[in-house]
Amino acid sequence: MKKKWLVIIFAVILLILGVLGKELTQQKQQDVMVDWFANNEINSLSTKELRSGSSDSEIVVLSIKGTIQGGNNNSLSAMSEGYNHEKTLQVIEQIKEDENIKGLVLAVDSPGGTTYHSAELKNKLNDLKAARDILIYVSMGTTAASGGYMISAEADKIYANKETVTGSIGVIMQMPNYHEFLDEHGIKMTTYKSGDHKDMGSPFKDANKEEQKIFESMIDESYEDFVSVVADGRGMSKNEVKELADGRVYSGQQAKDNGLVDSIGNQDDTIDAMMGDNDLSSARVVDVTPNKEQDFFSQLFSNVQQFISLTGRTDSTANDLKAIDHMIKDAKAPQLYYLYGGGENAI
Repeated sequence: MKKKWLVIIFAVILLILGVLGKELTQQKQQDVMVDWFANNEINSLSTKELRSGSSDSEIVVLSIKGTIQGGNNNSLSAMSEGYNHEKTLQVIEQIKEDENIKGLVLAVDSPGGTTYHSAELKNKLNDLKAARDILIYVSMGTTAASGGYMISAEADKIYANKETVTGSIGVIMQMPNYHEFLDEHGIKMTTYKSGDHKDMGSPFKDANKEEQKIFESMIDESYEDFVSVVADGRGMSKNEVKELADGRVYSGQQAKDNGLVDSIGNQDDTIDAMMGDNDLSSARVVDVTPNKEQDFFSQLFSNVQQFISLTGRTDSTANDLKAIDHMIKDAKAPQLYYLYGGGENAI
């Protein structure tokens, strides 16, 4: 019923834009649509019941699926992402405010992501734990590596399938280098800069030794942070973690043997364990992952593009949307990643 009303409202907005089209610029029409979506997001938890039970005692399942990275929620690329960082943080905040929620099962299927967003998500989960002392169990799916492992490390219990790919404790930074290709074709990049290192990380030159040291110092700092998170979460010394933290991945069974996960099992096993360990057998279990609502809005944005194209007002607006989306996806500065696979996933 909620979606039906949203569709009706959406149609009315399109009608108004059509009537006022001559008075509104194309940019203004786009701004009106973006503002409407931004101001009409669903603020309450959208839930799908997985197991019936008492609503006074709930276990929620939140999926972290895909690369952990941020993005402008008003962009078309963000609307189509499997993982929505801002929405996920909002859901965690809503969980914190709901006293009926007794436990959170984090369903992780992620190769990790940027150091910034992985750490931000980890800190948000820690804030939830500190505010509510809520139970947090992790169920690892196909992959829970690097930043995907970092957000899992401080949970009360971690479950993985035997075939899960996890670990990859470390940091990576990769950037392309085009200068030899350009030299071969007689193309040179002229750079004017205010300081010696202003263009460090540029794809048009090799990094010198001093720049390499600067980047390595950043990587070392993030690596030490990662090691500390694992050591604190798993009750290990930093030296013990570092013996495992050379960037390699482990199977779920290997991770269990090395103390990186607690038990072998799937998501249902994780939920059963949370219920059995904590006298929550009567709890209702609901999925609060925001992706499903996001898919709906993505479809509406697709309809907007079709509408713009059909009205003939123009190709320029549709092309502008595509160009902006392309820039958002492809414009990259040097970035640190807690990411298994590094450049392949990042580029």
